[in-house]
Amino acid sequence: MKNIIFTLLLSTSLLLLPVEGFAQDDADELRHVFVTALERNPDIQAALASVNIAKGNLLQARLRPNPEATVEMENFGGNDQFSGTGMAEVTYGIEQELEIGGKRRYRREVANYELQFTQEQTIADILGILANIHQAYAELNIAHQRLNLAEKRLELANKTHLAVKGRVKAAAASDIQHTKVDIEQQAAEIEKTAALEIFDSSKARFERLLSGNVDELGFEYKPLLTVIDLPEKEDLLVAIQESPLALIAGLKRLQSKSRIDLARANAIPNPRLGLGVRRFNETNSNALIASISIPLPFFNRNQGNIASERAKSFKAEYEAEAAILSLKESAELIYAQILAASNAVKRYQDEIIPSALRAYNQASEGYGLGRFSFLELLDAQRTLYEMQEAHLNSLLQFHKAKAQVDFLMSAHAELIQQTISLK
Repeated sequence: MKNIIFTLLLSTSLLLLPVEGFAQDDADELRHVFVTALERNPDIQAALASVNIAKGNLLQARLRPNPEATVEMENFGGNDQFSGTGMAEVTYGIEQELEIGGKRRYRREVANYELQFTQEQTIADILGILANIHQAYAELNIAHQRLNLAEKRLELANKTHLAVKGRVKAAAASDIQHTKVDIEQQAAEIEKTAALEIFDSSKARFERLLSGNVDELGFEYKPLLTVIDLPEKEDLLVAIQESPLALIAGLKRLQSKSRIDLARANAIPNPRLGLGVRRFNETNSNALIASISIPLPFFNRNQGNIASERAKSFKAEYEAEAAILSLKESAELIYAQILAASNAVKRYQDEIIPSALRAYNQASEGYGLGRFSFLELLDAQRTLYEMQEAHLNSLLQFHKAKAQVDFLMSAHAELIQQTISLK
């Protein structure tokens, strides 16, 4: 029983030891996943549609008011000589509203800022989606590793159960040992079921984000890279200053100033010019007519909208400042998380799991020599599996934090620009 347990557990432990040599392969696989998502993910396509909406708004903002054609008939359908149309006067004209005060220019500025921050917001949204995909990618791979671990544990529990059962029959082991391995076997079955459920849910989430079946997409499960060079904290704090979210805050602040200018321009009444031809049926003659009308701003001088836009400008200033502070806070928090997770992964990899494996090896050999009890052997076995499980949890936390760091640093912005067009 000792050799069976030790050999099987050793192979499981070696299978789960961190991999250190596949950085490029791991990056290439993740890049392939991202490119697939950029082409297929419906949320990304919806985000791209927002850019087209902003382009339409900019196009509309550039347009001038349409001229209006007018037809007017007077002095007909009345009494006596006005009963018919012989005395009618018919006027054919055209009227044009003239935008003055820079309305069209400020309207274009507002729409142009809207297009710019919509483009940045789209990049931010796509970066957020890619971060979710990165996390889902890590969750799926870790879930697959966790399922492999649970299967190995169940296989070992079954082998141990059979071995102890045989020893009990041969009166070489007590009933309590059989009870303990029976409990371990049932716990391993429950763990495998739970691991399978997590794997299925992780797979479903990953497939939803990629809008495709992992088998059809040629996805391969493999242990994730555990040793990745972390960016310097200062580099992260500098990068967020140029991140899409920071740029959006600045663009909204600039747009708010243009909105004030537009509101002031809208307070200036637009004149309306008219030019036409009047036909006099009575004398069979024609004459030109011209008109100009200007609204008198006695009551409505757009005071409310001007005050509102000023308040919105103050709001945009404070929101921009709050956005930068929020990004800095997120960067500090995420960096602390990735640093802690990285240290934990390295400790599990370099110290804890090797120590737990040595402890199990010693307990296994000692049990065979009668130096340790069976309960001590099971405890060493359980400790090793718990440490391997904890290592996977830390590895998952590391990759989740890495996805957030990449988001804050806009690490995949160039890939987005290469794959899709936001112009």
